[in-house]
Amino acid sequence: MVESVVGPWAKEKLNCLAKYLEEYTKILRKQPGFTYIYVDAFSGSGTHRVRETRVRDTAQLDFTLLKNHLDEDSGHQEYLKGSPRVALEIQYPFSKYVFIESDPARARDLEALRDAHPERANDIVVRTGDCNEYISKRLLDPRRSWAKLRAVVFLDPFGMQVPWQTIERMAKTKAIEVFVNFPVGMAIQRLLRRDAQYTPSQQKKLDQYFGSSEWFDVVYRSSTGLFGAPLRDKAADSNLALTRWYQLRLKEHFGFASDPRLIRRSSNRPLYYLIHAGPNKTGARIAQYILST
Repeated sequence: MVESVVGPWAKEKLNCLAKYLEEYTKILRKQPGFTYIYVDAFSGSGTHRVRETRVRDTAQLDFTLLKNHLDEDSGHQEYLKGSPRVALEIQYPFSKYVFIESDPARARDLEALRDAHPERANDIVVRTGDCNEYISKRLLDPRRSWAKLRAVVFLDPFGMQVPWQTIERMAKTKAIEVFVNFPVGMAIQRLLRRDAQYTPSQQKKLDQYFGSSEWFDVVYRSSTGLFGAPLRDKAADSNLALTRWYQLRLKEHFGFASDPRLIRRSSNRPLYYLIHAGPNKTGARIAQYILST
């Protein structure tokens, strides 16, 4: 098995996910003729080792390499079920599970997890590669009818791998709900320059992720420098302001979006926000309760 190391904050995220999936399938199982799919877009290996010691400040590091910059825990080891196991162990299962993992070794661990559930082997699909490709070409196949099909997509990336275009296309189905890890503290802020000066490629990357250039006016405030020269200063509350703006965009496209739940790292610094978005009022109410308690 390929070891995956996470911080203790992962427990909070996975607990929220488990509670929501339990409630979701309780409701959908009572709807005759419906098929409901769970898609885990960044599955990992299915099991994580929880790091108990404090992590060095990694604010300036590439978060995709975070696992290479951790302090090793020399004491007791605690292991945590990853999101695929959480989804498989709820009381009422989904009709189908799709686990997507870009790392081939971790994908093999997911295949072993599937083989450990022979009674559901035909209902579990493991995909190796980019989740955007699967979502765009398979889940959102234009030939697919959503009349009797529903899905929950868990988007839990290490960075900004999911562009707005993917989010928007899922919203248009009016049948997909998403649980989004909005990585404002662990990835986005690293790219937001204090001087507000961006190269065309940097600007393009941020515009694609947010689906709009409006993020710039959310992050920066206008001011006046010496001799009346106009300046742009990064807002002190840019983390929360950007998250609230992103939440409102989710609400505009899906119909409902929960208040963001802040997940902090052990040092109490903001790491990311969890947001649920979907087209169903009941699901929205349940997600709001779970993420606010």
